[in-house]
Amino acid sequence: MTTDTTEGPQEPLSKLDENGEASVLNYNLPQSTSYDVVSFIQLDIDPKFFKPEHRQVPKNNYWEQFDAERQNERLNLQEITAVLEGNVYTPVKELQDVGLNLNARTQATKSGVTFKAANIPVATKSVQSSTEYIANRINQGDRPVLYKRPSGKQGLRFAKRPGRPRPSIFMAMHMRMSSYLGDYGAGQTLSTHALLPGEKTEIEVRDYTHKEDVSSAAESVLDSYSESSMDDLQTTIEESTEQNESSSETDTDSMSADLSVNGGVNLGIVKLGADASGSASSVNTTTEAISSQVNTLESAVDHHVQTADSLRQVEINTSTTSTEISETEKTTTRTLENINRSRVLNFVHRQMVQEYYTLTYLNDVTFVYSNGYPNSKKTGTLSSIDNLLSEVLANENAVAEVRNRIYEHLCNIPDHTGTRTSFIEQVTEKSANCIDPKASPTTVAYVRKRQDLVQSYKDKSVSGIILNVAHRILRTPAVIVDAVLGGGDALDFYNQRLQEAAYTNAELANQKTEQAIAIIDSITDPAEKAALYKKVFGDCCDTPQSMTEAGS
Repeated sequence: MTTDTTEGPQEPLSKLDENGEASVLNYNLPQSTSYDVVSFIQLDIDPKFFKPEHRQVPKNNYWEQFDAERQNERLNLQEITAVLEGNVYTPVKELQDVGLNLNARTQATKSGVTFKAANIPVATKSVQSSTEYIANRINQGDRPVLYKRPSGKQGLRFAKRPGRPRPSIFMAMHMRMSSYLGDYGAGQTLSTHALLPGEKTEIEVRDYTHKEDVSSAAESVLDSYSESSMDDLQTTIEESTEQNESSSETDTDSMSADLSVNGGVNLGIVKLGADASGSASSVNTTTEAISSQVNTLESAVDHHVQTADSLRQVEINTSTTSTEISETEKTTTRTLENINRSRVLNFVHRQMVQEYYTLTYLNDVTFVYSNGYPNSKKTGTLSSIDNLLSEVLANENAVAEVRNRIYEHLCNIPDHTGTRTSFIEQVTEKSANCIDPKASPTTVAYVRKRQDLVQSYKDKSVSGIILNVAHRILRTPAVIVDAVLGGGDALDFYNQRLQEAAYTNAELANQKTEQAIAIIDSITDPAEKAALYKKVFGDCCDTPQSMTEAGS
């Protein structure tokens, strides 16, 4: 015998523990639109501090291979073009990698393409012209460098031939840019519709997503993550730093290309100390370096947000049109009516706006070594900084001096209020031997990011030093409507009296009904109450009446 489970209360798929505590909503979370940002600060280190082999041109580097192939008449403009198209093989690895990548991309292209090379958008009508541009840059001696853009797409930069080896150590400042929701309210007035007494009209509300290209351009890094928004932000930053890089020595250009990181917004290089090359990106202190890079980021975000916000327009009109449009259009039609007989009714449409406040904070620090030539890059972390310094610096004195200089920088990071805060701490740990308790424990001391490093703004806490706080406002597709009754009276004295008479009649009818209900409610006998209710609000008699009886 089976049990019928279809009747009675059923258990839900999920429920709260009857004896548990109430759920707590935590709003102290960054939006999913948080982004990784990296800035490279080039330390001011005397080249004599580095080992001799790092001050020499490395053998078998890209330009040496390129020159050898050219001398053997195996590389000219025509041959380079053939390599990029995947028709000719070359032992120069960078050229072959770019050729394979470009060939794979062009095979899937049926019409015109837009190729971004060296951070310069190159609009082309054919694949051949974009290939020609790249081939000319390579033929001029520029080394192609493939890298992954923040959006996930692959990008291409060009590194100029270094004038000489320039060994350098960079502090890679890894930052996070997280946006949080602020206030939400009504913004600008979109339109005002005035309806005369008794008038009726239709309105059409069309938001900024009604065209696919406009919707893409209106995306913002503050409230959404997309390839287009990330590419736009990175391109804006690269264009703002392009002039600084072009005004410095070609060594810096080459290093900047090699230091491109994968998966984060790259703010480029800022050099500490005086530079013989007269680089426009040189500063004197870490405070200036961080401020300069953060300002570059904030200016780029401001420009990006302003561009997106200008496209977030909502149209409201009273005309009706029949147009063939794309399927992504979102249109809402409503009917408005003024039921008043003596007053004008105004409908005010306002676009809703959302405030965002963005915290840019220092999250981690790593170290990179390069002398401007490919394959010379070495990396290190806070805990392994001694290994990196010992590998590239000439002696222990140089290691100690550079290490202390790095620690001094990281012990005095200015936050958004100007307060200097230490990013690092020294930890001493003892490791006991669990097998042989008699063995002496090993003591290890190292430097790491402070474990108690937490800063807050508006009840939002981050694990790092807040370098900048920015408040921005973006328009949304939402529209709020408010009704405002006009103050003027549209009726003359005679029509006013007619309105008053109609009002009086309605009041009397209501009073009559109220009195009848009060009389019925006062009766206690249910049968008598039902009969009286039927006589007052229903038929006159208990039984149906014939036509003869009704007419007599």
